[in-house]
Amino acid sequence: MNGRRTGVEAVTWNRRQLLVAGAGLCLAPPALARPTLPGDAPGYDARELSAVPNEAAIGRRYWSPGLNDGYVPQGLTVYRDEILIAAYRSTERDQDNGPARLFRLSRADGSLLGSFSLPATYGHPGGLAMVRETLFVANSGRLLALDFRESCRNGECVPLKEARVDKAMGPSFLAASGDVLWFGPYRREGEPSLHAVPAARVLAAGDAPIGLSDAQASLPLPLLTQGATFDGEGRIWLSQSSGNRPAFLSRLDSGSGAVLARYPAPGGIEDLGHAPDGKLWAVGEAGTRRWNRWNTFYPLVFEIDPGKLAA
Repeated sequence: MNGRRTGVEAVTWNRRQLLVAGAGLCLAPPALARPTLPGDAPGYDARELSAVPNEAAIGRRYWSPGLNDGYVPQGLTVYRDEILIAAYRSTERDQDNGPARLFRLSRADGSLLGSFSLPATYGHPGGLAMVRETLFVANSGRLLALDFRESCRNGECVPLKEARVDKAMGPSFLAASGDVLWFGPYRREGEPSLHAVPAARVLAAGDAPIGLSDAQASLPLPLLTQGATFDGEGRIWLSQSSGNRPAFLSRLDSGSGAVLARYPAPGGIEDLGHAPDGKLWAVGEAGTRRWNRWNTFYPLVFEIDPGKLAA
């Protein structure tokens, strides 16, 4: 079985139910328990949430927005009391681009505060980062800067600048530290790097693509990196996943790129954000309509307490 259910929920009956059924009586299969979480629960699959690594470190959980419409979450950042999530629409395994939206969730209770469409060229928005009131969106070979407040007010994306990026640098994800953007490529092999590029370079006039010469620092980047953020102590946190494989969180030294710690994480984990209270936030694509055949079913936006992580 592939874990998906169609029609009546597939369940394992216990011994008593089998005996009753053998006697010619008909019992309806028991309903599976599933937690009531903020947001729209997926109606395309009634599975329970999977048990995941480091559950003891996971706090608040919300359904990822747009699941029933086929949205696959990718980028995430925390801005004040909001969680911002970039997602593209796809229900097919072979379709890795689609119409994309920026969703705004309340960090306190997961309620949807609004959303707006992203440009068609951002069909796989892998990362988000905020520098002051400017929101940056990553899509391989591209960086978009937009006026966040005006976009929220109008309900439409208000671009400020777009910059092309050498695809060897990504960006597959984004993080911000002060006025500097950090990004790199998603790689399954090789020796990728994490690059620090001033946000002013992205916003500067001119059409010259961002290249390696624009990076004020470069660090070794672990393979399979899906997301990044900085904590309150200036350390870099990375999420690493690849399809149905085990996933991890890694904490790096921001000076050398050395891995200081590595922790098992929910499969399918994507981007990360850091909240003012010191908690991390993450989003997962395992269990979205596109990736609903994986063993892990955890299509959530979830809070992580770094102090409770076990290696």
